[in-house]
Amino acid sequence: MNRFLISTIALIVFVSCKKTPAVKTEADKVKFSHVLILGNSITYSTADPALGWACNCGMAASTPDSDYVHLLTRNFKESNSNSTVAAKNIAAFERDFTTYDFDADLKTLRDAKPDLIVIRIGENVQQEKFDAAAFETRYAALLTYLKTGNENVQILAVGSFWGNTPVDAIMLKHSAFIALQPLGLDMSNYAWGLFADHGVQSHPNDKGMRNISNAIWAKIKTM
Repeated sequence: MNRFLISTIALIVFVSCKKTPAVKTEADKVKFSHVLILGNSITYSTADPALGWACNCGMAASTPDSDYVHLLTRNFKESNSNSTVAAKNIAAFERDFTTYDFDADLKTLRDAKPDLIVIRIGENVQQEKFDAAAFETRYAALLTYLKTGNENVQILAVGSFWGNTPVDAIMLKHSAFIALQPLGLDMSNYAWGLFADHGVQSHPNDKGMRNISNAIWAKIKTM
């Protein structure tokens, strides 16, 4: 085989192996561009030196960019560079849903008229002596409140990472829903050994955050 032929074959192989940059298609885009995420410490937790927690982000991501809210925000921005994503910790609703003040915590966010609201709660709702009827009444009231003046907003409920079956069942009844309990059964999704405080360790690590983000994004793409 002459030298020219060898060179030509090598060139063909090199060109054929080059990766073509991914091109965003309509299938990669979603219709939502003004998003509100309501959650608990997995969504946002301020730094607490007493717990060895130094990040202002979703517990227990290693950096803000690694929590599921920031990962979802990146997806929305890639779909539409004008997208906005706001996030709010509403653990107070989980802990005392009977007296939670919707206006005090949520009026400004509601009145901004998001086109998608992701409600990612469940971990802090006490399962012992759980009053399902009372929780459902207040959860339905929360959804009604969020839709006031913005009836076309779509809502995606996302269940407990740790697993809270009674709460998940109620959320499932009222809107689009995905369960996270399967992710919580995989111990590699937790921050075990990464922090001194057991409570912080019991939150999702970077892998867990990626898996939460991927699950939510996959569902959003179908809505």
